[in-house]
Amino acid sequence: MTVTALPIWLVDVIGAMAMIALSGLCLYHVRALSRRDPNNVIWTYLLWVSYCLCGFAISRSAGHILKELLMLGGHAGTWQAIRPYSGSINTFLLFLVASFTLFFERVWQIYHQMSGDQEALTRAHEQVLELNENLEKRVAERTRALARSEKQIAQADKLASIGQLSSGIAHEINNPLGIILGYTQLLSRGEPAGSQKYEDLKIIEKNVKACKAIVEDLLNFARSPNPRQEKININALIEDVLTFIQRRLRQNALTIIKDYDTNAPAMILDGEKIRQVLINLLMNAQHATDNKGTIIIKTTYDVSCRQMRISIKDDGYGIERENLSRIFDPFFTTKSTGEGTGLGLAVSYGIIKSHGGHIDVSSEPGLGTEFILTLPVNPEIQTQPNEDMAGKETG
Repeated sequence: MTVTALPIWLVDVIGAMAMIALSGLCLYHVRALSRRDPNNVIWTYLLWVSYCLCGFAISRSAGHILKELLMLGGHAGTWQAIRPYSGSINTFLLFLVASFTLFFERVWQIYHQMSGDQEALTRAHEQVLELNENLEKRVAERTRALARSEKQIAQADKLASIGQLSSGIAHEINNPLGIILGYTQLLSRGEPAGSQKYEDLKIIEKNVKACKAIVEDLLNFARSPNPRQEKININALIEDVLTFIQRRLRQNALTIIKDYDTNAPAMILDGEKIRQVLINLLMNAQHATDNKGTIIIKTTYDVSCRQMRISIKDDGYGIERENLSRIFDPFFTTKSTGEGTGLGLAVSYGIIKSHGGHIDVSSEPGLGTEFILTLPVNPEIQTQPNEDMAGKETG
């Protein structure tokens, strides 16, 4: 019985041709990927391996086909002579695959190391940018603080000069005004009420009293005694001032919102002077809202800085930008003639400075005005916060 080897031959030849086709298809796809991303190390490695494997597939498949053809043609001796060369080519190509693999394994390690270094450089660059940004912010803050300090020094010098002038003027005219007021009151007693002379004398008396009030403001502005040292609960002091203000403003539609920090400790202050500042700011806010707006008064204790901030904010018209830098100047006022002397904020500024604090203002026309008083808290005074002042109220 004769058994044919044709099926085996066909499988061998077809398998060899399929190996060539598949290796060529793999090489085609890897080349496309490499062209799409030429800097990718993995695609470069696969491309060279595909070249070698494609060469191996062609060499091995061609060797098989040539072997079968030679064997069928009766040239077995020729195949035995060619066989070592075909095997050497296959071995060489496999050696190249192994060499490429070892080489690219080392390249891959270096690539990973470079990627890590690049990420470290990127993080360092981001940190440098962040530090630079923070440095710019700090420089800007220090510049603003320096500008504010220079402005405060200039303001203090201006107040000192005007205070000396005001003191001299007030003392010179105070006594004559007192004499005029005294004689006016004496003359008015001898006139019947309702007569023309009586009304004229009353007008003189009224205006002399207004002049004496201005002189009193000048004297208060000129005097700069050291503040008294007394233990004050700032929330209770504000509540007392608000009671006084609301009693005077009983007939209007003004709304006062209170937001007290319940952790506020006791402070060493001159209570009467701080009361004077609060009354002045609240009356200004009342005037700005035309007795029908909203005033928000808020206290905040900053533990880290040991400072107490008192905010008085109204929803009135606000202050024009060109006037904002002048509001603490003596005798500067935006009120109508006869409604203010322009000394209230200047005196308040001096009082807050004498306590080691500062007063800031922010305002936008049409959006209202906010004054912020910042006062130091004596570290030796620590008492329980006043729970009665807790929470928010609306009056």
